[in-house]
Amino acid sequence: MWRAAPRPVLPRRALAASAGADGLFVAAQPRSTRGRERQPRRNPRSTGGAFPARPEVSPRRKRFGARSPGKQRRHGTDLEDLRQAARSAADAATGADASTHPAVASAFGAEEPQALRMREPQVRRLVRRPVASLPRTPQFFVRFGPLMSAEDLTHDAPSVMVESRRLIDDVLERRQALQSSPDYIAPDTPFWRLPAKARNKKPAAWRDLDEDGPEGARERPGAAGPLDASGVAEQLQGIVDITRASKRWKSEALAPGRRAAALLEEASDGAGREASEAAARRGLPGESLIAALRERAADFERTGVHPDLKESLEEALRHQPGTERAARLREMQACTLDFESLVTQGKASVANLNELVRAQALQGRMDEALRTHDAMKTHGYEPDDGTFVSLLLGAVQLRDPVLARRLFLKMREQLIAPTLKVYSALIKAHTVAGDVASAMSLVRKMEDERVMPDLVVHTVVIDGLVARGDLSKAWEEFHSIRTWKLIQPDEVLFTVMIKACAQAQEAERALNLLDDLRTCGLYPTDITYGELIHAMATSAYHARKAFDFFRQMQAEDMPLSPFIFEKLLQACRVLGDAKRAQGLILEMRQCGVLMQPPMFSHIVGLFATAMRRPKVTEMERLQNLRCTWHAVAEARRCCGDALDWTQLLNEVMGVYVAGGFSQHAVEMLQQYPLFGASPDAATYRHLLEMLGRDLQDTGRFFALWERLPGKPEVPNDLYHLALEVALETRSAKRTCAVLEEMLSSKVFPTPQLTDRLAKVGRHVTQVHLLVARFVSLNKTAKVAEAKREKELLQTHMDERELELAAVGLTRKSPTPEQEVRTKHFETLHKRGFFRRPWLPYEEYKASKEKGGEAYAKRRDRPRPNLLAA
Repeated sequence: MWRAAPRPVLPRRALAASAGADGLFVAAQPRSTRGRERQPRRNPRSTGGAFPARPEVSPRRKRFGARSPGKQRRHGTDLEDLRQAARSAADAATGADASTHPAVASAFGAEEPQALRMREPQVRRLVRRPVASLPRTPQFFVRFGPLMSAEDLTHDAPSVMVESRRLIDDVLERRQALQSSPDYIAPDTPFWRLPAKARNKKPAAWRDLDEDGPEGARERPGAAGPLDASGVAEQLQGIVDITRASKRWKSEALAPGRRAAALLEEASDGAGREASEAAARRGLPGESLIAALRERAADFERTGVHPDLKESLEEALRHQPGTERAARLREMQACTLDFESLVTQGKASVANLNELVRAQALQGRMDEALRTHDAMKTHGYEPDDGTFVSLLLGAVQLRDPVLARRLFLKMREQLIAPTLKVYSALIKAHTVAGDVASAMSLVRKMEDERVMPDLVVHTVVIDGLVARGDLSKAWEEFHSIRTWKLIQPDEVLFTVMIKACAQAQEAERALNLLDDLRTCGLYPTDITYGELIHAMATSAYHARKAFDFFRQMQAEDMPLSPFIFEKLLQACRVLGDAKRAQGLILEMRQCGVLMQPPMFSHIVGLFATAMRRPKVTEMERLQNLRCTWHAVAEARRCCGDALDWTQLLNEVMGVYVAGGFSQHAVEMLQQYPLFGASPDAATYRHLLEMLGRDLQDTGRFFALWERLPGKPEVPNDLYHLALEVALETRSAKRTCAVLEEMLSSKVFPTPQLTDRLAKVGRHVTQVHLLVARFVSLNKTAKVAEAKREKELLQTHMDERELELAAVGLTRKSPTPEQEVRTKHFETLHKRGFFRRPWLPYEEYKASKEKGGEAYAKRRDRPRPNLLAA
């Protein structure tokens, strides 16, 4: 709170021995000594009354005492108020006019003499800067009234340092008008001081989306979008206790049966809206020729740059690695020429005809490409290896390795020697079809024919291994080409290996590969950044770094594909951050990227992650369920038949499981036929984890486990869960049955489960027999793996010896690096770097004797501390 202004007190050294009635300002007396002797205290009254007597009423009484009934409250902040206050105080104290003093007259003007108790330096500062020299304490400017409240922040209230009374009076009038209302409550009033009328006021009631039926839900704004904030704000009209709410607000209103029925009955009017938007886009002025010419003329007038030159510069700024290849592919996809048209135009040549064959093959018109090849032979244009490379790319497009092998034999029949491009296309045709073993055989065939595979061939093979999911062999091949083949990887191969890290959910390894890429002097491309974002999105600890890579792409002006946004939504799903996902969807709309079915699956899975957050309330669980079904409705409107309903309904079931709605999760199984879908392994996975870990219902768990389809394809963690639940049942028969299934699938139990199994089944003979079979199986697998590694290492060594023998060397032949190293150390020996230091004879003789520092340094060895061990 504000305090009254302190009364100015003068120091003793400024007091005069005597002063008259007009001596308000007296000269300061110099101190006679700086010692501890105290000067005699002077009584102002004995000096002639230079100081007036103290007022009878204290400043506190003046500030907080009663005021006269008719006196209005004022805020005096102008300089004239200070003058009047000083004049009245001086007149009351001295009883004389103080205007005769020259210092006062020069400070405040001769017309308005003042009576202030100040010294000469203060008066000088006041003359130079009359306002700034005054003490900057609030009580000089705000002398009456309460402090500023929270309501004053809503008005244009001036600062307390403002020297205008009018502005402060306006604020006080507004405050008085607001506070004079009978139902006024200050915003910072505690709840225990609220009047009874405000405390007993009932909040707005919650409204259910289903109270008006599907039609009402459709008319309500915000009911269609998955992350529409307007619909959420309309529902949040008040706060009520969820346990005392009506039955309509309970989870039965969000049961899968009711929501699925409402979703199927709702008529989708999205087609008409999309048609109107397309018509509006077609009506834009840039579509007609005249409007386009006008726009170009206005552009030229505004910028002063020729439109064609401006377009070429913008295209150069948008250049990225692979831009020419992408533009060439787009041209080939739009090619509509044939053999006759090329001959008619006079552009028929072997190179142009090869490009025509490639364009027809990439468009999927393989029959026309083969007819063009036959027409080339008929009219004297001999096909070469480029022609068959184009035909093999058509086989890659069709994923037909049999056709690729026939084309290869046809090429050999025409006595055309295969090149690296031919083998690369042939191996690519096998890897895209999943036949990696044949691709590896073709690599061996290349080496037998003295066509050494290059980096492109090895990249195609490793990409096939990663696509098939054989990540261990992919890493083995990657290290092999770097160690034994001495091939330096490029950006494409690093991108493929980062993709392998994303599949294995190894975000840290992907970051190490990025450091390796930059160490090699390479730069990541847009596809590299996409795979890095994918790898970061698989881990909750690194998911936020995915957005750092996304901002890096934006800073480098790289193209943003739907794959990038899909993996960013996956990162939002891992984090459970709905607000960030909403902002990401807005960025997608600005970039013109449409929502795809996997994106809707990540949005639904986001609410499942939000359900598992600590301290989540019941209201938040129900709101997550509502947003989940809104997302399903939006996916049905946007994607239609392209939607994978099995995957999307699995995500919805995951939301029910994460929220603890076990009965509704089981009921979800009945909704799959309504959408034309069928449960798969992921569906049963959600149910098994719910029954085994959350509910610990062993009866229903094994009833579902026995009906689980595709047991060989079940992941290892589900087998571990089944064994854990079987150990909880204390049933030897069920435990042995699960162990038999694990043995047939070659899934070994974890160390923790093995420890529990040793304690629980120590008296069961069948468990001991099964454990012995597991041990035997493990020995066989490890021996086979060690034997394979040994044979593979020997193969690499033999290949290395053959490569050296081809150039007349052996494995003992030194490399250039070894020769340089040997020469360097020979030079050091000649210069005497390794020569023993020369010692006098007596010192040399002492160093050879036992005892002493030289003997200890030569003979003593550190021994282990057996007592500490």
